[in-house]
Amino acid sequence: MYNYRDFCPIAKATQVLCERWTILIIREMMDGCTRFSEFQRYLPRISPSLLKDRLRMLEDSGLVIRRKIQGQRGQEYHLTAAGRELEPILMELGAWSLRWIYDGMSEEEINVDALMRDVANRIVIDRLPRGRTVLHFHFPDLDRSAQWYLVVEDDRVELCDENLMIDVDVYFTANLKTMAEVWLGNRNLKAAMDSGDLKVVGPRHYLKTLGSWLGLSVFAGMPRRVQTG
Repeated sequence: MYNYRDFCPIAKATQVLCERWTILIIREMMDGCTRFSEFQRYLPRISPSLLKDRLRMLEDSGLVIRRKIQGQRGQEYHLTAAGRELEPILMELGAWSLRWIYDGMSEEEINVDALMRDVANRIVIDRLPRGRTVLHFHFPDLDRSAQWYLVVEDDRVELCDENLMIDVDVYFTANLKTMAEVWLGNRNLKAAMDSGDLKVVGPRHYLKTLGSWLGLSVFAGMPRRVQTG
């Protein structure tokens, strides 16, 4: 960890938080990551050795605590109170990015595993009919993980990228970038459907309330960058 040798509290904070990948590791923990393999899945471009170093640094800094998994091999990583207190700071950082520097996404920046995890996390369960609801997502532009099932039942949401061979209530079909843009709020849900870029097929009562139960990103409704000049 680099030491700025500066007494300012901002400098002290950046010594920990501005190391490469650190903020994204904390973001993933806020989204529910606890195991080393989960960090690797949702942050596939970080090397195992660097990930290990960053987790150790966060642990030494008091932001993360490491625990053995009872009855199993391996360890889990959890945010401490100090780590959890960073959530509004990260949210404001994202909001600031949207207002001033964010200019969209490229296909290579989109991780389908992370996107579908985020979609599952934001489903508004109590706006769906009682019982089991099965959603199917198809990304025809992908060779790997092109089919996903999202099962909502008993106040739980389960996500799977294997064929479950079960009845589906609502089918979503779109290129990965289209789905990511809709989820993040870069594209309007209805406009994407009207254009045919996002196809949603299912019973009328699901489609009529789609906007209420398909929860979008927390950033979806935030102001976007205004182009000047």
